[in-house]
Amino acid sequence: MYLTNMSYLKNIAVHMLLLCAPFLLLSQAQASDLSLAPKQVVTELIEAMEANDAEKIRSLFSTNATQEYERWWTRKKQGDAFRKWLESDIISVHGRINNPVLKANGNELVVTGTYVNNDNYSSAADFLLVVENGKIMSWTMRYD
Repeated sequence: MYLTNMSYLKNIAVHMLLLCAPFLLLSQAQASDLSLAPKQVVTELIEAMEANDAEKIRSLFSTNATQEYERWWTRKKQGDAFRKWLESDIISVHGRINNPVLKANGNELVVTGTYVNNDNYSSAADFLLVVENGKIMSWTMRYD
């Protein structure tokens, strides 16, 4: 009786493995797509900025996202200060990047082009964005 039960359990295990195999393969395919995720996230940000899609812009950032101006006296913004900056300097003035060029190095992406907004501001853009787990963690404005 014991051998019969063991054979039965082995058959169930084999059938379960066969049933789960497509899902395991799908998970591996999704894992290989994660290497593209940072570039996709930043591309979505650029598109959302162009469309001034405030909800989409907000959704792309981690709750712990930071922003800073490299080589400036200002401190790194995080939490409420970050969200206030995002609203005032990007969303409310329809900030966007003309002719954006993305260069990816793992989860770090550099975006260059020209930043413009509806307050008639225009400046060369050199932004470093760091993406983790599908969300932007930091945005650094870099200057020469």
